[in-house]
Amino acid sequence: MAFCSFSKDCDGNSFVTVENKFITKYLPEADGFAVKVYLYGLYLCKTADSDFGLKSMAEVLKTTETQIMQAFEFWQDYDLVEILSKEPFAVQYLPVKSAVGRPKKVRYEQYTDFNKELQRKMQKVGKFVSAGDYLKYMRFLEENAIQPQALLLIAEYCINKQGEDISPSYIFNKAKKLLRGGASTYEQVERELSNYNAHEGDLVAIFSALGSFQKTPDENDYALYRKWTETLGFARDGIIATAKKLKRGNMHTLESLLEDLYEKGKIEPKEIESYLDEREILTNLTFRIARKLGAKVNNPATYIDEYTEKWCNYGFEDTSLLELALFCLKTERGSFECMDSMIEKLFADGLVSKESVKAFLKEKNDELKLFSKIQEICGMLRKSSMNISLIQTWRSWNFNDEMILESAKRSATSANPIPYMNKILSDWKRQEIFSIKDIPDGQTGGEKVATRPAYTNTAIEAVNAKSDRERYYSLLREKAQVVADKFTAKANKDGDFKAVNTALSKMEISLAKAEVFEPTKLPLLQKEKAELLQKRKFILEKLGITESDLTPKFTCVKCSDTGFLPSGKACDCYKNEK
Repeated sequence: MAFCSFSKDCDGNSFVTVENKFITKYLPEADGFAVKVYLYGLYLCKTADSDFGLKSMAEVLKTTETQIMQAFEFWQDYDLVEILSKEPFAVQYLPVKSAVGRPKKVRYEQYTDFNKELQRKMQKVGKFVSAGDYLKYMRFLEENAIQPQALLLIAEYCINKQGEDISPSYIFNKAKKLLRGGASTYEQVERELSNYNAHEGDLVAIFSALGSFQKTPDENDYALYRKWTETLGFARDGIIATAKKLKRGNMHTLESLLEDLYEKGKIEPKEIESYLDEREILTNLTFRIARKLGAKVNNPATYIDEYTEKWCNYGFEDTSLLELALFCLKTERGSFECMDSMIEKLFADGLVSKESVKAFLKEKNDELKLFSKIQEICGMLRKSSMNISLIQTWRSWNFNDEMILESAKRSATSANPIPYMNKILSDWKRQEIFSIKDIPDGQTGGEKVATRPAYTNTAIEAVNAKSDRERYYSLLREKAQVVADKFTAKANKDGDFKAVNTALSKMEISLAKAEVFEPTKLPLLQKEKAELLQKRKFILEKLGITESDLTPKFTCVKCSDTGFLPSGKACDCYKNEK
């Protein structure tokens, strides 16, 4: 398709024919550039070959392809041309006598002062306003109820923000946002923009608290800040204090936290700091409980609201909660839900103090020890909460451990030892037999005591073995992690150590950036990192701590207490231990 061509209704000649109607009616409406494009395109309709395109025309007229396209769009509004294709760009000329279109007339003369001032402002950053851009600005003023001086003020604000990257679309978007907010006069726009400038320092301080040092405020940031201060009622100091607690977040996570504070009625800076400090303590406690339970926690907020905060309000101490979590892991109930059921029962029974929880756990651990002896007699029994709870029931029937183990010996050959034990003990209770010597001879004489069941379900046995193995390694890792955490907590109490650690974290980011963007800086940064590491080592020596103390020391160096070697093969340390 040719770049420009006549429609079938036009007469083609060896010379360019310009209809009188175009000269008398349309030429006065257009600027010189638009007329130049129209006339040259008219000439191309007759003379240009298929290889002549938009780029060629831009070179001939010493302009840009975009400006030529805009000029043809102007004439299309008059029905003088029809744009057939954007890519490749193709235009068809229509008869002037049939044209009925008429774009909104722009009174260019009234915008002379506006255009001069806009050009002056743009030239400060090395930009030049083209004829096509002038047309855009004037159309925007005609189509939107905004004062020219107000648009100039917006343009100046945007130029200061964007510099040489400024574009008409950026200015128009900013103007439209202000118009939606009801700002259309010079005074209204000046007031809105002064608010932006007044709060720019506040937003920069918030970004710094969030760790976003390179970010500059945009309209969305200003809108959020106005919401926080004017709608929700937060003070600047309160917002910054909240941002510092987030450490590494963004405006959206800060928004979520501020809304949470607002719902809880924490508005004043002191209230916010106190609440967030308490929240941080609960967060740390939640992660520690999760490690004891062997549970994975990604977002602690949900667990704090549903469990940890409630348990602390019940009066349970941190050490008690951690011990209860470890007990849950031992009994294959390693989840917050199961732990919550246990705590609710303890609370209902009034067992809240540290001493009463210890007594409760001693009793439960004794039950676990007794159950282990039953396992030795009866073989692989699942250490479920239901099975273990039967020990408490049997003891409530006044049976001592000796009698319970005697029932285990008599049940060892059963396919289901636990129900059989329960039947034996129930019969003895009915007969009021509570000691070995009181068991009738008929029940003991000549009976063979087995140490293994005659039949076991291999699938259940495999599941139980896997569970025991996982619990064994989980307890080992937890033990190593607790020791490392104690040393880390001790080191973090030292301000110098904490400062060096923070600097090292930032150094890793700088090294990563330098490796990609500025390799020449790598040697200097690596030297600074080495100096920080040496300083950290010196501080640790002063505290009586080594670097290795800060990392878990696992029992097995081959598998790091995971149970599996790097190749994926099971480690033999479990078998050797057993």
